[in-house]
Amino acid sequence: MDTLNQISAPVIDGADALLGWLLLLPRDATLLVFSALTALLMTLARRRFTNQGLLRRCSDDLRQLKRLNREAKQAGDKPRRQRLRSTVALIKQVQLAEDMKVLAVVLVPVAVLATWAVERFDYLPPRVGDELAVRAFFPISSVDDVTHLVPTDGIELKSSPIQIIQADQQSPPIGMAEWTLRPTSAADELKLTIRHRGESAVHRVAVGRTTYLPPQQLHPNTTTEVVLKRYQPLGLTLKTETLGLPPWMAGYLLLTLLLVPGLKRLLRVS
Repeated sequence: MDTLNQISAPVIDGADALLGWLLLLPRDATLLVFSALTALLMTLARRRFTNQGLLRRCSDDLRQLKRLNREAKQAGDKPRRQRLRSTVALIKQVQLAEDMKVLAVVLVPVAVLATWAVERFDYLPPRVGDELAVRAFFPISSVDDVTHLVPTDGIELKSSPIQIIQADQQSPPIGMAEWTLRPTSAADELKLTIRHRGESAVHRVAVGRTTYLPPQQLHPNTTTEVVLKRYQPLGLTLKTETLGLPPWMAGYLLLTLLLVPGLKRLLRVS
């Protein structure tokens, strides 16, 4: 995980320099513009790296074959329809070969965009005055022990700083403690210190920024979490996690797929 973070961190920092301005927009507008930029990249790559004359001829041929197939169907000419289907399959193979050129060109840029978006779109950054739940997870042997969230400037604790670790019915079972707090001032890196059995875990939270720090953070003997609101496009409650997709990504893929055909027509790309 550390190695992956070391690889992705420079990518995200570089993308922030180019795309960070998007995060100043309302989140739905950010997603729309981001999808439009992705669709534009794919469309321009298609125009630059594919044989447009060949693709236009393929499209014309497919339209003609579709018309001929309707005529053969009306005439009940099955052998002719079979020949037409074979011809259509050959043309689609030509189109697929051109599509693979586009995929090869855009694979790395789109991967960079996706890496950045995963870190910037999944949650809504916490704001001053938001009520936040802070959780710490411990080994099952810590259940019924005491843990302590150290009060610090910039937060208002809404629960007792001292909590008894409760059993959390996960698999395998673990112990969990939870606090509720409210940030009272903006901070690039608000440090929440949680103490247990003589050890301290420091969870970093960004408040009032356009970005957020990872909601879950690992420590030697515990994991801490600040529960952030998941971004839901247009405020819709999308249950896409069962498909392995966060809600923003489902919206992003849908918007991109809808925008590509319009851009192709606008820019006269086959």
